Amino acid sequence: MRNEIERIPTRFESEGDVIYQVRNCIKKINVVGEVWNVKSFQIPIPINQFIYRFCRKSKAERSYRNAIRLLELNISTPQPIAYIVEKSLWGINRSYYISQQIAYDHTLGDLFRKPPQDAQLIITECIKYINSFHRKGLYFLDLSVGNILIKRQADGGFTFYLIDLNRAKFYHRPLTCRESVKAFCRLDTTAEQKESVLRQYAEISGFDYDDVIHHYNQHKEKDNRRRKMKKFHLNNLRETLSFKKK
Repeated sequence: MRNEIERIPTRFESEGDVIYQVRNCIKKINVVGEVWNVKSFQIPIPINQFIYRFCRKSKAERSYRNAIRLLELNISTPQPIAYIVEKSLWGINRSYYISQQIAYDHTLGDLFRKPPQDAQLIITECIKYINSFHRKGLYFLDLSVGNILIKRQADGGFTFYLIDLNRAKFYHRPLTCRESVKAFCRLDTTAEQKESVLRQYAEISGFDYDDVIHHYNQHKEKDNRRRKMKKFHLNNLRETLSFKKK
């Protein structure tokens, strides 16, 4: 399939069905009777072009290698196919991560926004899935409601798939309570829904609920301070650039 893979950047420009397009773009593309999911990462800022060329793996390569590692740990994710990185002399330009497109029934976000009748059952099973990969040492930094796909099985069970894999860390030990809870800060749910998820996670994981809430509040406060500081510096930068233009 090498020839088909190498044609992806050219085909991506004019073919395929768009699934998602904000910063990055994701398309479904038919390739020799299969449907591939192709994620095109936006061109990095100049300093990151250099860093991803010489100092650190690109997001596409990290996604591919992390997917392989997940499957080795029996953690479900769409089957990885390839990654492509377009390099220049001084940096990288576009990069692509290619995996098999899977048919799924819900995202985790659907269970909170448009809940099916058995939403609570699925959420409980999903929390068990999250706890299982925490016990295997996977620290998944992008645990947002759109990054877990859910497929119903004929026997009434569910299969969960992790996607958006470039920000993942692997430890040779189970995650601590503090590490596990930090990931939940990315879940975009109401406060009531978040409290329910954290309570269930404490019960399933065996962590003390008070410890779970304590670590969650610490992480959330720290994250809020970081966001405010980032916004403050960005506003100062915009004002400085605007003043120079005048």
